[in-house]
Amino acid sequence: MIKFFRRIRQQLLKENNLSKYLLYAIGEIVLVVIGILIALQINNWNQENKESLVEKQRYQNILNDLVSDEANIDKMMVDLIQKQDLHYYLYQISQNNGKPDSTINVSRINSALELNLITGKNQLTELEFIKDLQIRREVNAYVKLENAALSDAERLEDNIKNKVRRYFQEINAVKIDKIYVPERYDNKSVKDPLDIDIISNHFEDSDFKNVLINLKMSTANTLNTLGALKEKNKILQTILSDKQ
Repeated sequence: MIKFFRRIRQQLLKENNLSKYLLYAIGEIVLVVIGILIALQINNWNQENKESLVEKQRYQNILNDLVSDEANIDKMMVDLIQKQDLHYYLYQISQNNGKPDSTINVSRINSALELNLITGKNQLTELEFIKDLQIRREVNAYVKLENAALSDAERLEDNIKNKVRRYFQEINAVKIDKIYVPERYDNKSVKDPLDIDIISNHFEDSDFKNVLINLKMSTANTLNTLGALKEKNKILQTILSDKQ
C-alpha cells in the first residue's frame, strides 16, 4: 500500500503537476489524521470498557458485602427480638402477672451477640473511586448508618457485659452447681446458670428495675437502628443490581 502511494507521488512529480501533487499530499495527510483519530477512539473505547468493567466489579464487591451484612443484621434482629420477649417475661413475673416458666432460658439475658458488619470496613476507602455520584452518596449514607448501628450494638453489649452480668453476680443469682459439675469440664456452654428463684427475691429492688429499664432502652434503640439499616441495605442492593 505504501509503495502504491509512493508511485503515485513520483508519477505526479514526473508530470510536474504541482497542484495535483499538493491535493494528493493534503489528502494523504487527512487520511493519516483520520487514521490517528480512529486509533485514538478505539483506544478510548478500550479504556472506557476496562474502566466500566472495573466499576462493575466494584459494584459487585459492594453488593457482596451488603448481602453478608443483611444476613448478620437479620441474625442480630432475631436475637434482640427474642431478648425483648425475655425482658418482658421477667417484667411480667416481677409484677405478679405470670409464673416462672422452667422452659425459658433466663440466662440468655446475660448473652451479648456481637454485630459483625463489613461494608463500611471494606468500602470506605473505595468511595472516592466510585464514579456514579448517586451510588457514592448512597454508599456513604449506608456506611454512616452502619456506624450508628455498630455504636448502638456496642453500647448494648457493654451494658450486658458490664452491668447486667455484674448485677446478677452481685445478687448471687449464678448457679455455681450448674457450672462446676463433672460433665461441664468439656467446655460446653452452660444452659441456664441463673437461678430464677434468687432473682425473684429482688423483683422489688430498684437495681433490678434499672437493669430491665436499661435493657429495654438499649435493645429498642439497637433494633430501631438495625431496622433502618436493613431498609437502606435493601435499597442499595436494588440500585447496585440495576447497574450490573
